[in-house]
Amino acid sequence: MPGNNIKSVLAFDLDGTLTPRNQFEIHPQGLSDLLNFLDKLSHLVIPVTGKPASYAENIFKVNSLENRGIIAENAGVFRRPGNKQVEVYGPNLEEIKKLRDILDVGMEKVNVTKIKLFGKKYEVSIDPGDVSILTVFTDPSYVRHRWIFNHEIQANELVEKLKVIIENNKWNNNLEVLPPFPDGGVQVIRKDPKTGKSIDKSSIIQNLKTMYPNLGKVPIAMFGDGHNDIPAMKPDEVIPVTFSNAHDEVIAFVKSKKGYVSNYEAPEGKGVVDGIDWLAEKDFFREDKRLIKDKINGLFS
Repeated sequence: MPGNNIKSVLAFDLDGTLTPRNQFEIHPQGLSDLLNFLDKLSHLVIPVTGKPASYAENIFKVNSLENRGIIAENAGVFRRPGNKQVEVYGPNLEEIKKLRDILDVGMEKVNVTKIKLFGKKYEVSIDPGDVSILTVFTDPSYVRHRWIFNHEIQANELVEKLKVIIENNKWNNNLEVLPPFPDGGVQVIRKDPKTGKSIDKSSIIQNLKTMYPNLGKVPIAMFGDGHNDIPAMKPDEVIPVTFSNAHDEVIAFVKSKKGYVSNYEAPEGKGVVDGIDWLAEKDFFREDKRLIKDKINGLFS
């Protein structure tokens, strides 16, 4: 396992970047081979995802990737390489637990359940791996390979109802509801009540340095396609990479930061591969540039 010889970090969103939404296999064919090749050269591949750590670990197992640590739940938790337990980043979980109690889902590891909103119950799925956030899936068509339930509430309606509950309980300084994801998922994340700052992917640098105390000033790139990926792209140390089919806000942000917007889509297209090739051209990989470009040509020519 790379120790003090880490040359760079390649941080990846999962859904819509490495994998189709709520699926486990990395696309396109050959990309997992390229990622393992990068890892062997000490360019670490680390997921930075809104999914639970257990979900990210499963993707790495399915695709035979090395687990070099996981930043999960929109950076609400992280897991050091070699560890099985997640560590919570940021403030305590008191308000998120209270919210779950109000919704009648508690903190038990539930899957399909009835969520209670102002006296009415709706069938949804709660991601069972969540520790520091709450993820509710409203549309069964996107997650039917994992859960079977009825489509009883729209994501936008759920967002508005959750905002009212948070407002009524005066938790605005503690909790935030994100805009709905394309798969009908809705997430509630924590905020630091002292600073008002959201606990989101912007903590990528702190989490990486906790996982790797001797990381040093290595180059870091973040690949993503959704609005929740923008915070991970904001730190000065991070080079952002996105794709032609990414959310408009993401494309605009990456352009403003002079990152790279691939002309290809992800995950089914060559967007990620093209992004890695662009980084090679920019000498992100330094002495390994030629090796990596040759590997890309061999796998995808």
